[in-house]
Amino acid sequence: MATTRNILSSFRYEVAKAARTCDVSSKHKIVAGEKHFAYEPVPGQRKNICMACAPAIIKKAQDHLAKIASELS
Repeated sequence: MATTRNILSSFRYEVAKAARTCDVSSKHKIVAGEKHFAYEPVPGQRKNICMACAPAIIKKAQDHLAKIASELS
């Protein structure tokens, strides 16, 4: 049997080593030492999302995965 792969491994919470701008809202800043959500939609193209924007992004992803899972049943 094939090994089950984790397709969400590029999604993670990190602590910023340097200041960053949120990729959802350029008005939001991520300061060095602050926890934030990060993912790579394409290897080498990392997106940084502040903690104010992260819950909505994660909720949308959860809803999408739930829809896909229900279609498999």
